[in-house]
Amino acid sequence: MEYEIHTECRECDGYGILEHQIAVDESKDSDCPECDGSRFVVHTEVYDSEEDAKADYPESFINPSKWNHAKAVERGQMIADQIMR
Repeated sequence: MEYEIHTECRECDGYGILEHQIAVDESKDSDCPECDGSRFVVHTEVYDSEEDAKADYPESFINPSKWNHAKAVERGQMIADQIMR
């Protein structure tokens, strides 16, 4: 089964923003480009069980993917059927 792995962003240390110094006494905040300000980097991987995923990523949030290969094929077939009408 495909799982979404939500890992805390290493670029911004999970804050979602980066501070840029633009002058000696002035700085500017911007959204982290790595996580788009969400604080988490998300990727998908295939595991036999949620426990296996948690064993590899103990500090991450693990969720079953809502959009897996079978659903993608089903959606593609539905679109093809609509086009062919």
